[in-house]
Amino acid sequence: MELCKNLYIEGDNLVVLEKMQEQYKNKIRMIYIDPPYNTGNDFVYKDSYHDWTNMITPRLELARELLTENGVIFISIGEEEVDTLKIICNKVFGKENFITKFIYEKTQHFGRQKLNAYSNAEYILCYAKELIKDGKIKELLAERVNANLLDAPLYNASNRITDIVFPAESVKFNIKDGVYTKTTSKKYELLNKVTVKNGTNSNDLTLRFRSRWSAKTVLEEYKKGTTFWVKTESFAVRAVYHEEKSTVIAPKQIIFTNPKNPTVSRFGERVTSSETATAELDKLLGNKYFSYPKAVSLISYLISLIYDEKTKTFPNDFTVLDFFSGSGTTAHACMHLNSLDNGTRRFILVQKPEPPSKTSLAYKKGYKTICEIGKERIFNTGIKVKKINPNVDTNFLMLKHE
Repeated sequence: MELCKNLYIEGDNLVVLEKMQEQYKNKIRMIYIDPPYNTGNDFVYKDSYHDWTNMITPRLELARELLTENGVIFISIGEEEVDTLKIICNKVFGKENFITKFIYEKTQHFGRQKLNAYSNAEYILCYAKELIKDGKIKELLAERVNANLLDAPLYNASNRITDIVFPAESVKFNIKDGVYTKTTSKKYELLNKVTVKNGTNSNDLTLRFRSRWSAKTVLEEYKKGTTFWVKTESFAVRAVYHEEKSTVIAPKQIIFTNPKNPTVSRFGERVTSSETATAELDKLLGNKYFSYPKAVSLISYLISLIYDEKTKTFPNDFTVLDFFSGSGTTAHACMHLNSLDNGTRRFILVQKPEPPSKTSLAYKKGYKTICEIGKERIFNTGIKVKKINPNVDTNFLMLKHE
């Protein structure tokens, strides 16, 4: 199996995972799977094993070998199997590599009243290949990084108007470099022509406004190490007492989908419910072929959490593996994220060519396997993504393993 950018592999995932060891060992940064539950007679992953536990364990063992040193795995699972799965994962990945058990609020619509409790959530177990190194916990996941500036505005409406001189290179600007002769605010009057170069004032800057500090105090504070900050052409100046720092915001354990208080990615996109996922996929394929697809927003959110603590950045050039790919949501999520940040994330999907039920719409429409629907979903997604960002690589290679 040769290394390729995007792959859709049709075959038994146990066989495929074994084959992948040759080329992909220690090369997969993230794995997401939504394995089938133990549903009884229609369970397709028999492998001559006796139960669900014996089905999932060897696959997870092989998957672990594929992860990079900083790799993580997310596993969606229902209440029926979550406790069993956690025991298995503790053995395969090690208890010390358990990150968290996310709780995903999967629905906002409720049918008839259930007795005692209504299940509106599912779980996502998250493990690292190596969470602790040299006695320190690695920072592998982050929701966003917030810049923190301990600052305060100098303007005070109750004070008298004062002329303040800010020495050259004492002010940081968030406006374009250039020469400025006036402000866009009536509260601040620029008394001299100032040149902004490389984000700072190359000459003294004199402003007339109602300042809470006197001109003398401004100079004294500047000598102590205080700098100043102007965000816009209004020249509303702020005092910055400390150097700029950043805070890494970790993802919360509960992933909310309620529109009033949703979980939101660093791209400003909220995570949506399973009902939304179904409607989106039906629209993309033109028909209802999957009953319970995963939300693209959920998988996109999980992929967007991958964080590199050494560079303090969110990498966007890595491979995501999904070996229970179903409708192909993981591929959709990778391409979608790439369209947002010009990333080059790659996907590898593995799906057993299960035939659709003879009573299903997919069967009536002539689809012979779930793989045929998945491939169509990826193709249609590619067309949609290209309209948003033509630079995204939406090509994928189709392989079959008997």
